[in-house]
Amino acid sequence: MVAAFGASAGPAPAVANAACGAATAGVLGGVDASVTTNIYSNELGGKEVSDDLALITGSRRLVAAVAGHDLKAVHRAASALVYHPVWHIVALRVLDAAGHVLADVGGKFVIAPVSGVLRSASGAQVGSFVMSVQDDAGVTKLEDHSVGDPIGIYYKGPLVASLGAHFPRRAPTATSLRIGGLSYRTVWLTYRAYPSGSLRALLLVAPPAAAVAREPCALVRANEFGRVARRLTTLLGPISQHYYGYSYWVHIYTGARVFVRNPDGSQLAASDGSTPPPLPQSGTFNDENQSWLVYSFVPVPPARVYLLVPASAAAAGNATATGATLHG
Repeated sequence: MVAAFGASAGPAPAVANAACGAATAGVLGGVDASVTTNIYSNELGGKEVSDDLALITGSRRLVAAVAGHDLKAVHRAASALVYHPVWHIVALRVLDAAGHVLADVGGKFVIAPVSGVLRSASGAQVGSFVMSVQDDAGVTKLEDHSVGDPIGIYYKGPLVASLGAHFPRRAPTATSLRIGGLSYRTVWLTYRAYPSGSLRALLLVAPPAAAVAREPCALVRANEFGRVARRLTTLLGPISQHYYGYSYWVHIYTGARVFVRNPDGSQLAASDGSTPPPLPQSGTFNDENQSWLVYSFVPVPPARVYLLVPASAAAAGNATATGATLHG
């Protein structure tokens, strides 16, 4: 757990150490929203997405069926891709060169559509497709594993997937929602639905404990990213068996720079391959003309995990890590 904020950076301005107070729930919601959006973004551009795109565009069976406008053959070829025991394509819509739908195979409530073009061996476009590697329920599972906020997904008004709470059947409009005796802050996120249009994900952020609200907002932010990193230690299995994989996934989901080190400072893994100088266990760290918040913990002795988190959402910018794909 982070013991103090600002200890490694010398005296801090009074405002930096002021209690987060009424802003606490907003800070927590902002972190949770950014992690959920990273989950979604990875379903759009992760390594498995690239691999599956290659499988579809490289399917001679599908290309030949589309070129011949053989509807039954297109459906069989698309089904073979979607229902393969190893690949994870949850939905595939195939269109001819004029944009007419030839086959639509897979789940009903799907998120994060990715489009591509089907070409003959000569390079001529014979059709196109829209596919996805994740459905709405899968995203709720990934959010539940990594963030843990109750989450509901609404498509064209009705609730289509949820975890963690009994959500209203229709999308609520209030900025807070009372469920099970707690008044949750509502955080809405808008993502692309399959095959087109949009859906809305609702995160319910529980009211923060009084002790948390007394902490500076920067510490609240760092600790919330750290909480996600701790949850991922249970999702990904024994961390001592895959330090690099762990640092990679924490980076994918949080956007933080992640380092795993021994007590003597020797580095076991790094999400970005860099080796910064000795890191404080908490506080702030300046590197490459940027100030970072530091969160660290020891999941399994002796290794310590360090997260370097941008000091604010504005500092983090809009960059989102992409890579492989975990499925719910």
